[in-house]
Amino acid sequence: MKLVQYYKKTSTRTIQLGIESPHGLINAAKLSNYFKKETDYTMESVINNSSEQLAQLKDLVEQLMSSKIELENFIDYNHQITFLPVVQNPEKIICVGMNYLDHVKEMDGEVPLNPILYNKFNNTLAAHQHDIPLPPVARQVDYSAELVVVIGREMKNVQKENVFDYIFGYTVGNNFSDRKLQRKSSQWMLGQTLDYFAPVGPRIVTKDEVPHLDNLNVTLKVNNQVVQNGNTKDMIFDVPTILSYLSKHITLKPGDLIFTGTPKGVILGRPDNEQNWLSQNDLIEVTVSNIGTLINQIK
Repeated sequence: MKLVQYYKKTSTRTIQLGIESPHGLINAAKLSNYFKKETDYTMESVINNSSEQLAQLKDLVEQLMSSKIELENFIDYNHQITFLPVVQNPEKIICVGMNYLDHVKEMDGEVPLNPILYNKFNNTLAAHQHDIPLPPVARQVDYSAELVVVIGREMKNVQKENVFDYIFGYTVGNNFSDRKLQRKSSQWMLGQTLDYFAPVGPRIVTKDEVPHLDNLNVTLKVNNQVVQNGNTKDMIFDVPTILSYLSKHITLKPGDLIFTGTPKGVILGRPDNEQNWLSQNDLIEVTVSNIGTLINQIK
């Protein structure tokens, strides 16, 4: 199932949950009300009760499609909505650095023995088609195309072979950073946590629709030019290794977002005279195969 969080442009900013279909976004609230269900479906509730609510939503959609009801009454179209971050209040946003071999090489780094971890905060979240403002302190803004994992169950001390039992789904992320601020201290925090520097979306694809994570293309375009073109098969630490490692140190909670690293092609990896940092009006498109394309523009 593909789930989108949004509000309608023509109404009050009530957060809606949409289920992607060939016809458009099926509004979960309208669907629930029509079939007289008492459940108030939200992204948060579906993540926290996925085994129950995903089955309910699937059943409701099947009832809708097999009936003679006019679908238009349940559909919201992309031009009618404003996308929201797929998760709005994760307890944690954790990122993995230097996790693709070619990226390590372009950075003249050493292959890590364990996942390199850092964090972002909720102020960094942004949505698909959300403009990314450059704060006055920003000087060297870089991009990072990433597969993002959405945690579905509380996860502590989990072995690699059991990791997928704890995943809700996947989305696309762009892990923006300001490289100059990042280098101001031994910690990367300032460069990684500027407002809206972690857009995610446009959808969460539930784990059943992406059974194989070891061969997903991860690409990024700036102004229609491909600058990153990698594949998850080149990860140094795969998703089960990352999540198992994290769970042995930190209890992961439903809705937590895990950015899993970026392939070769970041601006910082270029020679000094070719480092053209992101600037106003640059259009950035991140695509992860089988999951979607996240689009943002620098403002």
